[in-house]
Amino acid sequence: MLYLVSRGKWTDAIIDIGSEWMWPDALARGDVLYRDVIYWFGPFTPYFHAAFFRLFGSSFATLALAGAVASAFTLVALHASLRLVTERVESLLWTALAIPLLVFMRFSGGGILGMGYRMWHAAAFTLAAFCVALGPRRTRWQPWAAGALIGMASLCRVDWGLMGFAAMVAGLVRRGPSFRAAAGAALATGSAAAALFLGAMIPFLAAAGPSAFLMESFVFLVGLPAETRKSGLAWMGLDRWQWGVWSWIYSAGTWLSAYWIVEIVVLRRSDARVMARRLLPLLVALGILACGAAVGSRTGSVLFSWIPPVCLAAIVVGVRRGRRGSALVAFGLVGLLGSVRRIVDLGDFGYVAPPTLFALAAAAGLIRTAVHGHRRSALRLRLEGGLRIALATLVAGVFLIRSLQYTVDLRVPIQGTRGFLTALPARAAELDALARAIRSSTPPDGGLVVFPDASVLNFLADRRNPLRDKLYVAGYLRSGSEDRILGELSRRSPAAIVILDRPDGQEPTRVFGVDYGRRTREWLERRYELRPVAGAAADPAGFPALLGLPRTDRYNPRP
Repeated sequence: MLYLVSRGKWTDAIIDIGSEWMWPDALARGDVLYRDVIYWFGPFTPYFHAAFFRLFGSSFATLALAGAVASAFTLVALHASLRLVTERVESLLWTALAIPLLVFMRFSGGGILGMGYRMWHAAAFTLAAFCVALGPRRTRWQPWAAGALIGMASLCRVDWGLMGFAAMVAGLVRRGPSFRAAAGAALATGSAAAALFLGAMIPFLAAAGPSAFLMESFVFLVGLPAETRKSGLAWMGLDRWQWGVWSWIYSAGTWLSAYWIVEIVVLRRSDARVMARRLLPLLVALGILACGAAVGSRTGSVLFSWIPPVCLAAIVVGVRRGRRGSALVAFGLVGLLGSVRRIVDLGDFGYVAPPTLFALAAAAGLIRTAVHGHRRSALRLRLEGGLRIALATLVAGVFLIRSLQYTVDLRVPIQGTRGFLTALPARAAELDALARAIRSSTPPDGGLVVFPDASVLNFLADRRNPLRDKLYVAGYLRSGSEDRILGELSRRSPAAIVILDRPDGQEPTRVFGVDYGRRTREWLERRYELRPVAGAAADPAGFPALLGLPRTDRYNPRP
């Protein structure tokens, strides 16, 4: 049911999704990553998608199929990981919660169609690595197999591979039985990860050359452009840390209060001490939350802002207590480090889902530890039953909320995408008009370059982007790459260009040709005649879509 009401509404038709299609599309046609296609991350994700494109055809339907397959693997890995910290029924319920909460997350954050595929893939491999390395059965091959999985995570994103390895080492040290044994396991894990990663990357280095591999495609995320670093710091939200800290308190307090309410309701007749221990803290917590809501504090991120404090609590509890402590430390550390990209004011949007997978495991382990804090087995069993009912109710509620969110979504299918991409009616009509104008004005083998990132038009118009760079948002298009892009534009002479700008999520909004890419915009205006296709701008911010065809007048200077 959730799939049916959400179909085609998982992502934004303009932001990033066109690039997610274009990278594997180029590889499926025979291009080589880093040599022919500039890409900032590891090769696994685009080649994984390219394999689907070769089998089933290059389309957004195929991309969604690949996303669904990867999501299924992620859920299997999550369930197996949850078994490290909780029981079978709870593992199934927490995994079920991840389906509406994360897999079907809106605004390009989910696993079916979105902009975070490489993080989803890395998270899945990391979860699988934890299952192997920190499971109850210990054999000699475990560190090597776990290392191979960490190496696969690194081939998706290097930073996730490093986070997973650091968390695994912390978990191994916590598990013991001695520091020497943990060091040996960590060495084997690191050796296997490094061998697999380097073995896969050296052929790309040889094919692309050191300059293209290291200086143009920032595979190792070292030496990133200043624009990217600056926007990354702004995206973290540290400039509004006061609100962020409150969102942590509010969100964590909400869920902690919910746990206390369940505990009181279930155990009030069996253990009178529960009321004495929990009632006063619960009333204080509810009072704080009520006051915060009354004065208008931000509470919209209550579903996700609990992640950093809960992950930190999992690390502390895992170090101090329980046989499940090693897994708790590992889950908490990855969840905390993975949330750094958006550490405060976490909401229901892109890049949040992958670290939340580990936060769910951390939360499950913390609840299991709290339940076992009750010494009497009868109380534990009664509380387990009550928590299962509460968790099942939460799962059903989140399914319902997600379904309602998609049901009231006013976007309509975009022509030519088989219903797998949608947009508001004005935007859908604009994209259709642009695609028809491009097809009628350019030859089938004529190139099309869309600025800054609405590459969905390349798919809709069936025109390839002849440049190595496929994305031209701020950071990708920068002072260090502008000369290269202008040189390629001059040599390749695309038959048409499109400028379809939109708010980029930064404050203030950066506009192509004004705040960045000025020389590129000037170059395009000199060589292409830019005209709006639609009668009015479809973007609420007022950015018109401009189609550019080569000028035929005499004024056509050389670059």
